[in-house]
This record gives sequence, structure tokens and C-alpha cells, in this order.
Amino acid sequence: MTVYDRFAKVYQRGPYLRFSESLAESILPEYLTEVGIEPEDLLDIACGEGTFAVMMAQRGYRMTGVDQSGRMIDLAKARAKDVGVNVKFLVEDMRSLPFKEQFDIATCFFDSLNYLLSIKDLQITFQNAYRALKPGGYFIFDMNTVYGLAVDWMRARDYIHNETEDFIEIHHQDFDYENLIASMTITVFEKHGRLWERFDEVHQERGYPIADIEFLLNQVGFETLAIYGNLSKRSEVQNTSSRVWFIIRKPNQDL
Repeated sequence: MTVYDRFAKVYQRGPYLRFSESLAESILPEYLTEVGIEPEDLLDIACGEGTFAVMMAQRGYRMTGVDQSGRMIDLAKARAKDVGVNVKFLVEDMRSLPFKEQFDIATCFFDSLNYLLSIKDLQITFQNAYRALKPGGYFIFDMNTVYGLAVDWMRARDYIHNETEDFIEIHHQDFDYENLIASMTITVFEKHGRLWERFDEVHQERGYPIADIEFLLNQVGFETLAIYGNLSKRSEVQNTSSRVWFIIRKPNQDL
């Protein structure tokens, strides 16, 4: 079973969606206006249950969303139908995207790229994003930093992340300092009548040095326009930044 398939409905009811909502409500539109980018066709890679893609479609963008979890895509399609917008949602792995020069912007948010545990997979995904973009197109994404995973995540090793009348979500976190991989074991108890059912999912994320990320992007052919520690504040990335944001562009003509 794909990670997030069983967890998808719990994810949809948790606090995670606020990140996507803030991006679509203000952070990304304001940034695009500020730098004078006027896209029409957007690709949201690892779109999850579709909050960001649907809200951007409501703003008038032509949206395509892809995710490797079929359950997440089902939820995304239902969300788009509920609000009456047209979004093309597809089950696709970011390491094997089928698009070629179709989009003005590609996005990949909420540390989805950290789920790629090898440099090869990360580079392949960058290549796929590059190929999906029209010449002059932009790729905007964020990732957890090594500091974010090794320090910030480890400040609380065990905690209740979310609790309602019918489910409890508990997180336990570890970090492999040799391989820079954080492991989060999510334990969920769901109430069914008078009984509670338990399931567990293990989510792993790898931290990549920022210089390594930039090197891979340059190898693929991207131009790095900006690197932020906080996109909404336009602040520079620091040694203690838990997240890094990249604004990069595919050149207008391949050299």
C-alpha cells in the first residue's frame, strides 16, 4: 500500500491543510504578482488531497495535480467537484512524470521532495519537472532542511498530533545522523462503533544540504533565481532555517 493511502482521510481532517491554504490564499499569488509572473497552466507535484490545486483553480489558473497515492487523488477529485472547479488530477509518481513543455509553473510543496531518499531519485524528479515546463517556466518548491529534520523534528520525539472524538493521531520520530534520514511513525486509532482500530504508517524524509540541491538543479539545467528561508517574509536561508524555498527557472532556450 502506498504511503498516505490509509492515512489520507486522517490527513484531510488534520492541521496539515493550513499550509496549503495559506500558500493559495496569499503567499504564492502575492509573490507571483511581486515578481511579475503571470502563469496560466500550473502543475502541482505531490498535490495530496488537492487543497492547493483547487484553491488556485478558483483563482482562474488551469491546474493539473499529480500524486502517487490513488486515495489522495480520489479525495482531490471529490474536493474539486464539491466546489465546482475543473482540475485535472492524475495518479503519477514524481519520478516518472509524463509531461513535456506543458506548464508555466510547477510546484512541489510541504516537503514532498524530502520523501525521495536517494540523490538519483531527486535528480530524476528535477529532470521531470524541467521537461514538464515550457521554456522560461518556473519551478517553485520547498524542502525540510537537514537542521529542520535533525534538530526541529527531534525537539519532540513522541506526541499526540491530532485528536478528535473518533480518532487519535500519535507521532514518534527518530533521526539517522549517518544517512540524514528522519523517520516518523504515525500511529492512528480510529473509532468504529464501540471499538477502536489501530494502524501504523512509517514516513521517512531525507535532508539534503542546500548546496547539493542547488548543484543538482544546475546539472539539470535550471537557473536559480532565489533561495529563501521563508517565502512569505522573503527572508534569507540561515543555518537554523527549518525549511528552504527555491525559485528556479528553465531557460528560454536550451543551451
